[in-house]
Amino acid sequence: MSDENACKQWLNEVNWDMIHEDAVTLYLEWGNNNYRDAMRSPVTKSGEYSIYFAIDTWDEPKVVLMKMDNYGSTVLCSKKIPDELVKELLEDIKGIKGILELTPPIKKWLMELLDA
Repeated sequence: MSDENACKQWLNEVNWDMIHEDAVTLYLEWGNNNYRDAMRSPVTKSGEYSIYFAIDTWDEPKVVLMKMDNYGSTVLCSKKIPDELVKELLEDIKGIKGILELTPPIKKWLMELLDA
């Protein structure tokens, strides 16, 4: 990953099941939660955060390691996605710009990359 050394400290905390939409809901949209749901209770204390990967398509598509807390999100580092996976992604998303969930092929590639 670019900024690899800066991001290594976070890799053990990655929540592979977290997606950006859920992180926004948990940390920033407290009124958008079911407060009785034990599986997805909202974060209400300062100092809590989630670390997760997402795809940033605002410019050239890349994988970003995100940290979300109740103040917002921070990109900790990023990694260029291989061309063949970018082509597949762009065909799938039809030009959507934003922060997206990892696709299964990109998630597989990333997990293999980090295991190496």
